[in-house]
Amino acid sequence: MRTRRFSTKWIGLLLLSLVLIITAGCQALGGVDFNAMLKQTFKVTSLESKETIELKLLLKDAALEKLPKEEQELIKLISHITLQLDNVKTSQSGDMSAAGKLVLGDKEIGFNLAIDQKLVAINLEGAKNPIVIHIPEGEDIAASKAEAGAAGAAAPESLTESGKKVIDALTGFTINNLPNPTHLSVDAGQDNINGESVTGMKIHAELTGKELWNWIKSYIDALLKDKEGLKAMLTGVYEALASQADALQSTGAESIFGSLPEEDDSAGQIKEAVDEITQMLTETSDELKKAEQDNKELIDGIFNNGTYVKGDVFIDSKLDIRKSVIEAAIKPDLAKINAVTAAADGEDDEDVLAVQDELDEMPFEGVWVKISSERWNVNGDVVPVKPGVSPDSFDMEQLNRMQGYEVLRQFQPNSVIYGLLHNQMHISKQTVNLDMKYSQLAPIVTPAGVTLIPLRVVAGALGASVTKDANGKLIVYDPATKTKLALKVGSSNAVVNGNAVKWSFPPTIVNGTTYVPARPFVAALHGSLKWENSYYGDWRMLVISREPV
Repeated sequence: MRTRRFSTKWIGLLLLSLVLIITAGCQALGGVDFNAMLKQTFKVTSLESKETIELKLLLKDAALEKLPKEEQELIKLISHITLQLDNVKTSQSGDMSAAGKLVLGDKEIGFNLAIDQKLVAINLEGAKNPIVIHIPEGEDIAASKAEAGAAGAAAPESLTESGKKVIDALTGFTINNLPNPTHLSVDAGQDNINGESVTGMKIHAELTGKELWNWIKSYIDALLKDKEGLKAMLTGVYEALASQADALQSTGAESIFGSLPEEDDSAGQIKEAVDEITQMLTETSDELKKAEQDNKELIDGIFNNGTYVKGDVFIDSKLDIRKSVIEAAIKPDLAKINAVTAAADGEDDEDVLAVQDELDEMPFEGVWVKISSERWNVNGDVVPVKPGVSPDSFDMEQLNRMQGYEVLRQFQPNSVIYGLLHNQMHISKQTVNLDMKYSQLAPIVTPAGVTLIPLRVVAGALGASVTKDANGKLIVYDPATKTKLALKVGSSNAVVNGNAVKWSFPPTIVNGTTYVPARPFVAALHGSLKWENSYYGDWRMLVISREPV
């Protein structure tokens, strides 16, 4: 009996189609050449704009309520996200600056950023200092530029120029074969762009449910039929990549043609790539047709009326997109999918039941997204804000060397982002699990019931250091809590931040490892501990945790 699965392959194809459908069209309508319009978007080198991206998870309240409270709060927080970008400026060189805000539920975090070829600078609301990211220039590219400059020769073709050639080649094939959406209309009209009235054409496109499935199939079939277009596209891509052969070789990366050879064998490699892509498209087309025969009910459950893409695009007389609103949703009919899998395979099929359980337990049943944009000064003289580095800037490279609490301390305690990182994400929480059976250095429980833990393992996991002083005492320093411990092996007398205390058990060496009594040591570092069942069996593990701020 066939097993019918809720496959992510169809969701992947659906997501790809959502990107393309709304502005698709190989046939002109209302005097608008859609292919030329789409190609024109890739020729935009500078502009000013504002953008809004809104994402919603379509929650299932019953499933959500079964989750732990912390998980519920986090899911609710990310169930409605809005990224708003204002005053976006993009120059011909690729430099960019913008101001905006990130909205998570009812919480807002403002920011502004500036990017050039070497640096990204971000001013984040609530951050104590500006954040900077240095963009390294490839050694191979830098060396080529230096050699060309020394010889008075022209530098090799830039990656940007090669990238444009790759895009030109790709768009010619992929755009020319796009089918029209089922619902497509064009009307002349005017719209307000950044306070200016602009005359142009209003385009509306829409596909729902099974129309999406049919659009995907027709697009793949159209690509398969255009062998000459595929060959021309790959030829253009090959030539662009060949101009960057040295850079590719230095990175060890391979293109779709494999390693570009020193001797020109472009015809052979292009033919091989054509054959491979044709085979891939053929297999995809066959799989879609087979799925339609074998899994019609399942496909209907995914491509239903709750799954759609629609949008409105306004273009000017130059075919530049000046305004757009694109909305899409993916909402599979989970009840129908459950019924299909159960009917096809029987309730005793463990794999099918597992899939059904996963679908039932998912706290959301779909995703909705809306992208709105407005553009002006297209291909004009645009000068973004330049990024800069100040003495107090925080370099993102430092993150690799920081504990969670150190990251948290980069933000103002009363800020929204601090609250999110601390209360929702618990970024500073530290947990050490010591399994009685599988930990390399497991806890030891003495006959008197005192639990001992390996000193260096636990201290290191919490970000504390362990050293020895001139008298042989062990000095533990914990920067998170600014706690200093002085311990001596064999002695129950300890010193915590200058105060003498007596512990329940002395630090002890067992098989070359120093162990300390768990409760007083963890308490001194402002932590807590508890015994839990192990992940791997019916034995126990000791869980040490804390959340420094």
